[in-house]
Amino acid sequence: MLICSAMTGAGLEEVWRTVERHRETLAASGGLAARRRGQQVAWTWEMIRDRLLARLRTDPRVGALAAGIERQVRAGELTPALAADRILETFLREPPGVASERPR
Repeated sequence: MLICSAMTGAGLEEVWRTVERHRETLAASGGLAARRRGQQVAWTWEMIRDRLLARLRTDPRVGALAAGIERQVRAGELTPALAADRILETFLREPPGVASERPR
């Protein structure tokens, strides 16, 4: 444990040297690069989740359905799991008149 004071500056140099040594150790061992690669993967999935959720929330078919489903969940008439399934089924269904390009 290191003690320092932001007000007086006491101990700050020692804290900073310790931080730098730790970073150098991580970099030399490959730990820093591995951590960065892991962050890149996590950020990829976060972006996918965020973009899918944005598309889902702006989909007119989902919008037409959402208020009723939310009311049913609040009233205890529909479980959250079934509500999510209905919303996702609606979202993933091809819009009328659109030919699917997905392989079957």
